[in-house]
Amino acid sequence: MLPPRDPDIAVQEEYEAAQASDTAAAYRLFIARHPDSPLAGEAKKRLAEIADR
Repeated sequence: MLPPRDPDIAVQEEYEAAQASDTAAAYRLFIARHPDSPLAGEAKKRLAEIADR
């Protein structure tokens, strides 16, 4: 049986996926799914930057 997956790694991977697509929708989804993650702040900053385009 495999050990449980580290949730922090899963969140990091989801953030990296949002970065890879670099769309407002991807960052909004990340923020909605992980509002308490430290990476949510980074996602909000990037969302503000691309929303101004």
